[in-house]
Amino acid sequence: MKPKKSLGQHFLHEKSYLERIVRECPLEGKPVLEIGAGPGNLTRYLVKKASEVFAVEKDPEAVSLLKKAGLERVRVVEGDALEIPWDFFQEGVCAGNLPYYISSPLVRKFLQNWRRFSAGCFLLQWELAEKFTSPRGRKASPLSLLLYNFYEPSLKFSVPPGAFAPPPRVRSGFVVFQRRPSPLFDFPLEEMEEFLRRVFSQRRKTIYNNLKAFYPPDKLKGLDRRLRPEEVGLEELFRLFQMFRRD
Repeated sequence: MKPKKSLGQHFLHEKSYLERIVRECPLEGKPVLEIGAGPGNLTRYLVKKASEVFAVEKDPEAVSLLKKAGLERVRVVEGDALEIPWDFFQEGVCAGNLPYYISSPLVRKFLQNWRRFSAGCFLLQWELAEKFTSPRGRKASPLSLLLYNFYEPSLKFSVPPGAFAPPPRVRSGFVVFQRRPSPLFDFPLEEMEEFLRRVFSQRRKTIYNNLKAFYPPDKLKGLDRRLRPEEVGLEELFRLFQMFRRD
């Protein structure tokens, strides 16, 4: 099938990279929720190691091809992965060659369902792959910090544009998120996400200057006025979260 630009389709076709993705992804006979299965290039390799694959795809043409392929232990789920609930999937691994333009909201939805997934294995634009696996420093973000709380992140390898059809303009990175035995810190996910967004609201400003737009002066007492978001890690930010959450 011809990839559709409107859907951000770039199909991975290079066999060596498809095989390497499956080697690096901790499937271990588990069910897999594949996001954006397309015509099934990756699906065919995932199902070799997985107990079954739930292939989610919104493109009717790709859905038709997947169904006609008649792959054993593959259940085709037609719909937009961002829109449909993932309740049909109980527990296992989330994987996919994610469309660049909706990678962040898809990874965020994966995070929101962290109890469902023992691991996440995603092919992303290289810049996002670096960002999502950076829990501290200039590349850190609210999403990368939240992911780090629940998962051990690892940027495994890069994939050149020529391995895709059509080739994207930039290289891609394959990342694996392995769920921790228990989260590093216990917090309400949505509340912590909102707090981190405030902390990172203007990256060049200090944490103090960012937070003073949201909290009264008495709440800011004792806060180091020199610290910038990129200079602190999750532990320090969790302590701040607790401090500002208190009545």
